[in-house]
Amino acid sequence: MTARTHLQKTHRRIIQASLLLCALLLTVGVVHWNDVRDADSVTERADTVHSIRLQRPGFPDIDLLRQSDEHWRIVEPCVLPVNGQRLAPLLDALSPTAHSYAAAEVDLETAGLSKPQAVVQLNQETLLIGQTDLSGERRYLQRGDRVQFVPEWVLSLVNGGLSALASLNVFSQVPDQLLVAGAERAALGPDQLDQWRSLTAQQIATWPLQDAGEETAARSFIVDFGDRSVNMTLHHYAGYAAIHYENARCAYILPLSSLPDSAFP
Repeated sequence: MTARTHLQKTHRRIIQASLLLCALLLTVGVVHWNDVRDADSVTERADTVHSIRLQRPGFPDIDLLRQSDEHWRIVEPCVLPVNGQRLAPLLDALSPTAHSYAAAEVDLETAGLSKPQAVVQLNQETLLIGQTDLSGERRYLQRGDRVQFVPEWVLSLVNGGLSALASLNVFSQVPDQLLVAGAERAALGPDQLDQWRSLTAQQIATWPLQDAGEETAARSFIVDFGDRSVNMTLHHYAGYAAIHYENARCAYILPLSSLPDSAFP
């Protein structure tokens, strides 16, 4: 009888352990499914965004428009291709989260939302970016009557403006030829051209430059891109240079040390 009782207890324990394991596996499965669903939902929501406006106190607004599924273009304050590797995580971070709070329950002044540090418009939806929480790793973000948290770096990326979101390549496509304009008119040699093709700006600024200091030299070039040509001027200042395309409203800023030897021979 004792052996039978012991066997029954062992059998019950096996059944209980099996049920517990099944419950655990089910929980893990549900959590994983929800994570996948949330990730797909974030991607889907990001894909519905076709226009973005960034508003920062003291700076001109930046407008971006989706050109295709994977390509965006900055259209204000100037026209520039977008760095998709920077924009994609920003859109993901700004998507609605599963956990949010009613704005009426949040101290909006303490959260920095009564006077937001930046405003982002996704299509017609306005998002307010506020202060960080006590951890310093998350920021308050308000969308309509709901408040959620976003990573701290969201404001840094938004405040980076054109330099953070635009492609910093000086040439939007590889130039076929670069000619010195004016009386010096002459095409640069292949080795010289290669040096120019790899130019990358340190930052992008609206043109004309503010507080640029005295310009010490300038040199004009004609850039050939297959069947089209554009005029470009290299401006020399103390410590840096600016490359400005004719009629463009922005310029590429580069340290003098990065300029090719043929820039100012």
